[in-house]
Amino acid sequence: MTEIRYVSIDGISYPVVLSDETEALLKAKADGKASVGFWDRNGEGQQDLSGASYLVEDLEDADQKFLEQVVRRHLGLPWKIAETRRLLIREFVEEDADQVPKEAEDGPADEIFYTREKLKDYIRCQYGFYEWGIWALVEKETGQLVGKAGLTPIENEYFDGISMELGYHIFKPYRRKGLAVEACR
Repeated sequence: MTEIRYVSIDGISYPVVLSDETEALLKAKADGKASVGFWDRNGEGQQDLSGASYLVEDLEDADQKFLEQVVRRHLGLPWKIAETRRLLIREFVEEDADQVPKEAEDGPADEIFYTREKLKDYIRCQYGFYEWGIWALVEKETGQLVGKAGLTPIENEYFDGISMELGYHIFKPYRRKGLAVEACR
């Protein structure tokens, strides 16, 4: 079974190949198309779905929102996480490294955001694998990067499992305007 669906992003239509066939997925990959493998857990034998970047067990899981995220990841376009009255919260892009100021209170973890190369690796590994992390806070009115906020895992002696911490960092020129509260809500 091979099916092609289309996703529109900013007025441009992109094809997404959905298939349980090795050849179709490998061809889509070779053609530079986004693809989703359909994993049939009840099927006979082993499926080779290595040509797919994502897998679904049920085609109903491949809704428009999911397919848009697949295409965005495929094209290197950031996922929009949320939008508030004043902020767009989205994944970082490499170019954001040019706008991240070095501030006195920054720690070693902040160095990831200073160079395009480190930020590119963060984007690929963190967002590509976990699909969450630290996100860019962009002022909608100006398009200016004003800070960052998001989730980081922490150790918790009272909880056996993964604990998450919601954190934020508003850059100095934009502090004391309620942006951190707005982003974290």
